[in-house]
Amino acid sequence: MPERSAPSFDQLRHEIGWWKRARLRQLLGPRVERGEWEALAAYRGLAHQAYAQRPLRPELASDLWVRGGFRSPAGLKPFFSPARRERENSSHHYGHDIQLKRHAGLPLVGPPLPWLLEHGLKVSREADFESPRSWSKGYLCMGPRRAGWLQERHGKPAHAIGPWLHYARPLLELQELADLRAELGPSLLVLLAHSWDKVERHLDLPACVEQVQAVAADRGYGQVIWLRHWQDPPQLPLPPSWIVACNGHRSNPWFLDGLRTLLELADGLASNAFGTHLGYGAALGKRLHWLSGTVEQDLSRLSPQKARLEALEWQERQRLSRELAELLERTAGETMDQPELLALLEPFWGLRATRSPEALRSLLGR
Repeated sequence: MPERSAPSFDQLRHEIGWWKRARLRQLLGPRVERGEWEALAAYRGLAHQAYAQRPLRPELASDLWVRGGFRSPAGLKPFFSPARRERENSSHHYGHDIQLKRHAGLPLVGPPLPWLLEHGLKVSREADFESPRSWSKGYLCMGPRRAGWLQERHGKPAHAIGPWLHYARPLLELQELADLRAELGPSLLVLLAHSWDKVERHLDLPACVEQVQAVAADRGYGQVIWLRHWQDPPQLPLPPSWIVACNGHRSNPWFLDGLRTLLELADGLASNAFGTHLGYGAALGKRLHWLSGTVEQDLSRLSPQKARLEALEWQERQRLSRELAELLERTAGETMDQPELLALLEPFWGLRATRSPEALRSLLGR
C-alpha cells in the first residue's frame, strides 16, 4: 500500500475551503447553492431546445456556464470546470456526478460524493487518472479490469459500476423518441477519434465520409447522425442531408443525457476509435461498424513522462481496435448476442455491473 505523505499547502487550503462551504450551507441554506442550480437549469434549457426542435438539429454550442452566463472556453485551462458540486473538477465532466446522484435518488446539489469518478475509458495498466485524495474513499469506474488496476496501484477501494450511459436518461419522452425514430428511419450514429487536452489526433476526413456512406448504403441506413466533439470545427465538409450533432462543452451536466438520446434514436454506431462511446453503443444493443483508416496521434505537447504513458495507452487501444475490427468483420455487425464481443468489452465497460438505485445509494454512502 502506498505511504501517506503529509498534506501540502494546496491540500490544506482545499480542505479549509470545503469546510467553510459546509458551514455557509448550514448558516445560509440553499442560497449558497443557487448558482449551481441555475447552471443546471441553464444547460438543461439549451439541451431541451436542441433536441426539441424539428427538423432535428441537436447541436449545442461549446460555451460553458461561468458566473451566471455562458462564455467561450477559449483561453481557459483545457480541463477547467466552473462547477463546484464536487471536490474534484473531473467529476463534473459530462455530468457523471449528476447521473449517479439522480439514479440513486440523491439531491443533485448538496454534499460532495466521497469518491473520485473516473469518467473515461482506460485500457492500459499504466494509464493515469486522478491521484488519490485525502478526502476520497477510492474510485468509481466502469469496468472490473480498471477497478482492479486502480486498487492494486493505490491501495484504495475501486468499484466497477458499469457504463456511465446506463445512468443517463433520454432528453425526449418515450413517445417522442418513437415518433422521431419513425420519422428518421434506420439511422447510423458516427463518432470518431478526436483530440483532447494536449493530445492531437488527425485523420483523413473525406475518406471517413466515404466509408460511412458505404456502410449506410450497404446496411440500409437512410439517415446519418454525425456527432462532433466540442473541440471540432463547427463547419465540417459533410453531406448536407446528414444531421450534425454536438452535446456541447464537457461541463454540460446533461451531456450524457444527450448522448443517450442520440443512441436511442440510432440503430447502429460507426467509429474508428476504441473509445468510451463504443461500449455505450454495445450497452444499448446497437449494431457496431468499424471504420478503417489510420489515425495519427501527436504527443509532442506533452511532457516526456505523460507522452510515454499516452503512447502505451494508444498502443493498447490499437491492438484492441484490430481485435474488434476482425470480430465485426466475421459477424457483419450483428454482434450483440455474440459471446466473443461481450468477452472483449466486459472487462473495460462492466456491461453487467450497473447498480440499482438502492445499491448505488448504499455505495455512495448515503
